[in-house]
Amino acid sequence: MKRLFTAMIIAFITVTASSSALACPKGQHPHGGTGSHHKGGWCSYEQ
Repeated sequence: MKRLFTAMIIAFITVTASSSALACPKGQHPHGGTGSHHKGGWCSYEQ
């Protein structure tokens, strides 16, 4: 049971960290990059 709980915590932290890394700060929009997540792109205030 303890291993399952530990695995769930690690998975939650990994998903949270990776999804927050892809987002632009509030008020900014992704530009450039490739794919649906704009990998390799940048954030700016222009649309």
